[in-house]
Amino acid sequence: MKQILLLIIISFIAHDLAAQNPSKSEEYLKGYVYGELEGKKEALVGASVYWMGTNKGTATTNNGAFSIRFLENKTTTLVVSFIGYQSDTLKIKNGQNNLEIVLKAIINLDEYEVKEKRGSSFYANTNPIATQIITSSELTKAACCNLAESFETNASVDVSYSDAVTGAKQIQLLGLSGVYTQMQFENIPEMRGIAGVYGLTFVPGPWLSSISISKGTASVRNGFESITGQINYEYKKPDTAERFYLNLFGNNFKRVEGNLYSAWKLNKKWSTMVFVHANEFQNKIDLNGDGFLDIPTSRQYNVFNRWKYKSEKLMTQFGVNYISEQKGGGQLGFNESTDLGTRNAYGIGIDTRRLSAFWKAGHVSKKKANTSLAMIHSFQLHEQNSYYGLNNFDAKQSSWYSNFLYQSYIGSSVHNYTLGASVVYDNYDQKLTQDTLNPQVFQREDIIPGVFLEYTFKPNDKFALIAGIRDDYHNHFGNIFTPRLHVRYKLNENTTIRASGGKGYRFPSILTENTGLLLTNKQIIFEDEQTMEEAWNYGLFLSRDLMVFGRKALLNIDFYRTNFIRQMIVDMDVCGELIHIYELNGMLNFYDGKSYANSAQAEFSFEPLEGLDVLVAYRFNDVKTTYLGELKDKLMSKKSKALLSLSYSTKWEKWQFDYTLQYNDKSRLPIKIIFTDTAEIIMPQEYSPSFFIMNGQVTRRFKSWEVYLGVENATNFTQAEPIEFYDEPFSLNFDATRTWGPVIGRKIYLGIKMKLF
Repeated sequence: MKQILLLIIISFIAHDLAAQNPSKSEEYLKGYVYGELEGKKEALVGASVYWMGTNKGTATTNNGAFSIRFLENKTTTLVVSFIGYQSDTLKIKNGQNNLEIVLKAIINLDEYEVKEKRGSSFYANTNPIATQIITSSELTKAACCNLAESFETNASVDVSYSDAVTGAKQIQLLGLSGVYTQMQFENIPEMRGIAGVYGLTFVPGPWLSSISISKGTASVRNGFESITGQINYEYKKPDTAERFYLNLFGNNFKRVEGNLYSAWKLNKKWSTMVFVHANEFQNKIDLNGDGFLDIPTSRQYNVFNRWKYKSEKLMTQFGVNYISEQKGGGQLGFNESTDLGTRNAYGIGIDTRRLSAFWKAGHVSKKKANTSLAMIHSFQLHEQNSYYGLNNFDAKQSSWYSNFLYQSYIGSSVHNYTLGASVVYDNYDQKLTQDTLNPQVFQREDIIPGVFLEYTFKPNDKFALIAGIRDDYHNHFGNIFTPRLHVRYKLNENTTIRASGGKGYRFPSILTENTGLLLTNKQIIFEDEQTMEEAWNYGLFLSRDLMVFGRKALLNIDFYRTNFIRQMIVDMDVCGELIHIYELNGMLNFYDGKSYANSAQAEFSFEPLEGLDVLVAYRFNDVKTTYLGELKDKLMSKKSKALLSLSYSTKWEKWQFDYTLQYNDKSRLPIKIIFTDTAEIIMPQEYSPSFFIMNGQVTRRFKSWEVYLGVENATNFTQAEPIEFYDEPFSLNFDATRTWGPVIGRKIYLGIKMKLF
């Protein structure tokens, strides 16, 4: 394997030396960007102009002029965007120059607005809501096989294994589990309920065009569920994507993956696109010698077709997605046909089918500028049949979501508002059988209509305010009132401060969100009925542009506090044989329980040399929850995290080198209780050790294709014995949930991408 990789690298270096032409002169594309509003055309100052799929860009000057260096491939795509105007993409041909680009003023109904181009990952500076945009360029800095692996170079989002058997990954934002973060696909709520555990692996990384991360309370437009933040991911669009794209990937553990998409412009208004994804891993690996598979075998197929219609005043999109995935794991000797339901050997099996569809439409008024009407509809049907040793869990969820929005202004564009109504329908059918006895059936039907109003006040470039309220009615819990406020103030030319505050709610699906609990042999006890969780979130965000050694740099500092009013607690400390689930103060009924999360982060980005991007970040978390009257550190929440990310690209971006180093601090583990024939031995409270993770990647780009070679977990660090009492898989001592670090060591991967524009 090493010899093959060495030959590949040598051949690429030889090709690069032969292809270089040092005498080639630099050429620039020049032009002007204008905005058209109410029939009037004026120069746009500070409009973003960049080459699609790269971090090479510029901004327009006082008269709307721009000058941007051509890429080596003269036939490519230029992207132009400006707040409040419809973004435009242009195919630039060899020799083309002196462009005049006119952007039309509309309200963008289906995508975020890029406020300022700042490399491959940047903050939307004019947005009162602190929003970080991760572009497709940033996503190429790591393997990025799926959404779970898209945050390797991000300081705000943590990704870790949820257990040591299923391979499921979970995220954390502001020190709290990802269930408190609202996940969205192009402003459509996704990964709710059953899909919350394994849903991150259902989103192929190569399909993504961008990811936006908003900390704290988000907009009221998309519901009441955002407590710690919102993550919205966008797929490639049929009218702007490459005509053909192919990505092939494999690693040293014999995991293989393929991604393909193709886009067609049928005419000036209609376009369509087909995505296909497949991955397979059937290699049985047990590197730590505990008799269990370190990674479950898996096979996934994912097909998505989307359509887009776009005219001057009307735009509509719709699409259908189908996913099928099978996972198998457990002990090496497990055979499903002979051992399932017995104590011969321990095994797991997870069979998932998911069908989803969406339809969005927006209409811009001909009579009144900056006025539009939009509607969004989506449907999901998710089925999962699974077993974990002697625990069987079958679940089915069908969901419908509709959102109607009317957007306009009062008097002038200083006062804008969005008025809307939505309805959410969820139907859950779940069955849990523990140790083949006493099946428990959990059925629930939620019907939640709601209305909302969001007001935006922007009198000048220095100050902006977004105030939103929504009122929903839950058929089981009654009225849910959600106020939220976001303020942005520019202290001076280089310093911007944001403040936010508001409420968030969610109805937890304890079993579907904590299927890892089934990887123990403990009985799950519901002490209280599941209730609506409720929390306040407050935040401050400071952004400062700096000059360091004559070059631009950016410093971001933020602090957020999440304070729970009601919360469902999963308590693994109270009793060795049982897992207790109860409301924050509902079990003993004589104390006021507290649960909160404080998160502070500093992030410094700098370009010390042309082509070299440096990111240094540090975050501290103070997350505590009351467990039976005692305020403790929340289980599995890291105390702190540090990140160093280096990215260097040569001229014309032929070569790119990426390096990431993560420091992960300790986290509190569940109290361990060891059962013997005569007694229960309660072990002292344990914290996981701190550890480092190192990743790296080298990319070589050619005219229409590129190859990349990388390593994950380069130091080969793994958690020692991630499965407690692995030799007693059917005893009360067995536990695969105390997972705090990597369960698999160094991974070396190789991939190739091909594009046709």
